[in-house]
Amino acid sequence: MKPGSLWLILTFLGAAALSPCGAQTSDTIIRPKEKIELFDGRTLAGWTFVSKDTNATAAAIWSVTNGVILCQGKPYGYARTLKFYRDYQLHVEWRWPQGPGNSGVFLHLNPPDKVWPCCYEAQLLAGNAGELRLNGGSHIANLAPTIKSLPRQQPSSEKPAGEWNAYDIVCRSNAITIRVNGVLQNQVAGTALESGTIGLQAEGAPVEFRNLFLEPLPGE
Repeated sequence: MKPGSLWLILTFLGAAALSPCGAQTSDTIIRPKEKIELFDGRTLAGWTFVSKDTNATAAAIWSVTNGVILCQGKPYGYARTLKFYRDYQLHVEWRWPQGPGNSGVFLHLNPPDKVWPCCYEAQLLAGNAGELRLNGGSHIANLAPTIKSLPRQQPSSEKPAGEWNAYDIVCRSNAITIRVNGVLQNQVAGTALESGTIGLQAEGAPVEFRNLFLEPLPGE
């Protein structure tokens, strides 16, 4: 064995052990320099779909009407962007058309596609918006591996079912900040993931989304 080879092998194995997800497969990770519309208001172009029930078509779960994405909630799964992003401000609006339910916004979603994927989830479970969940093996530095979620920091700032709510989420390097209807509900640093796709979760109840877009980080 050549000098230094053992060190290289151990370094590789150590990095692999720390990696919470599959290898990044995107050749281009986009850092927004201007506003990017993730939803054109008419179609689901630019999105792909993953379902726990492989016989379910995307059209049976996800549809667009009057500028709104409607997710039926079943079977469990998610829609995600085809492109990978990092260092951005994300705006997402949602509401419950048939009463309170459960869903989520996936951040830094990385392969492989599965239910549930490796990502951070900005929780949408009614009454818990602002919670940050660690899904699929994702982790945060200095937190015990047994910790799978960080609760919201303030009393719920959600509006009643049927009304539109807004998430404003800033992902900067290894830090995530979450606001619900303008109220700071969570902030964390030390995320192991710093880039990935963005996803919308189907988790049992009909939910609607609109006005999904990215903007550059403040000052950039």
